[in-house]
Amino acid sequence: MPVYMDHHATTPVDPRVVETMLPYFTEFFGNPASLTHAYGKRAAIDVEDARGVIAKFFGVAQNEIYFTAGATESNNIALNLLGPGDHAISSAMEHKSILVPLQRLGKHGVEVTMLTPDAEGFIDPEELRGAIRPNTKLVSIEAANGEIGTLQPIGELGAICRERGVLFHSDITQGAGKVPLDLTNVDLAAFSAHKLYGPKGIGGMIVRRGIRIEPVMLGGGQEKGARSGTVNVPGVIGMARAFWFRDKEMAAEGERLTLLRNELWDRVVAEVPGAFVNGPRERRLPGNLNVAFERVESDAVMLALRHFALSSGSACSSGDRSASPVLLAIGVAEELAYGSLRFGLGKSNTADHVALLVDDLKRNIPRLREISAA
Repeated sequence: MPVYMDHHATTPVDPRVVETMLPYFTEFFGNPASLTHAYGKRAAIDVEDARGVIAKFFGVAQNEIYFTAGATESNNIALNLLGPGDHAISSAMEHKSILVPLQRLGKHGVEVTMLTPDAEGFIDPEELRGAIRPNTKLVSIEAANGEIGTLQPIGELGAICRERGVLFHSDITQGAGKVPLDLTNVDLAAFSAHKLYGPKGIGGMIVRRGIRIEPVMLGGGQEKGARSGTVNVPGVIGMARAFWFRDKEMAAEGERLTLLRNELWDRVVAEVPGAFVNGPRERRLPGNLNVAFERVESDAVMLALRHFALSSGSACSSGDRSASPVLLAIGVAEELAYGSLRFGLGKSNTADHVALLVDDLKRNIPRLREISAA
């Protein structure tokens, strides 16, 4: 199998998390809504305990955590607060689960303003301040970008919204469990388990007290009416366990991955001609590196680097052959955007992997350029 370097797309489930989940498929299989017997009561108690673990990780109240099928659903629920005549603010840096719903809402009477990031992907707080109108209801700015790693100043952005009485939503999926996040002024947030060594198909959202959210799916009224459907108990248990381990291990792993990432950064720029890093050096996700290679397309590079599992951008856009909107938004030329690769380092990656990758790049990039020029 190739060396996995696509940890922004997903992560392998931690074996310790799997071990915690297994009994909930067989022994503790009850439906937490079935409170008339011991099986359901046990499931309900364990789900609430898991909710408490996640709430403690984020530093929020337990009843401010809601479970969903993942961050995409959480983002859609948050945007469901908007209606005709409302004004929303976001940016081109956002995940498609923000951008696509906003496009649809724009066709149904919601005014949408898209802020322009700077060359490193940062949103200027003063630009946000100037964009807020009397009818602005919600601002949605992600905490961390999964393509170029930019860590937005969500504390400052949220404070501006709080001052103006505007709801501030953040997709914290790529940052949660990787870096400390200031959620003091965040009203709504979306997260997912599979980005932090937890299971797929389970995520959640933070909804501050006093905010009434409208469900996307109607039916059984679970999660206080916010998200109908039987709660994914094994997923909830696994996600809580993943957050528990992140709480213990995040800081040390972040330091290690930053050093590893910087080693890759320095060697690629120094040893591979025509290589340029997209995004910031500081205030960046620890394991993230996005590199543009002149005169070569990313698809060709990924095929040549058969010993590595890589991507050219967001997993949700992997089938889209257009240039990355994120890279275009920060001013990367379209030709370079087509030649950009995302390296997502994680727990399994080592200095030996970095050395092998640099050697492969040094060998293949010049060869691909020769083929392209022929």
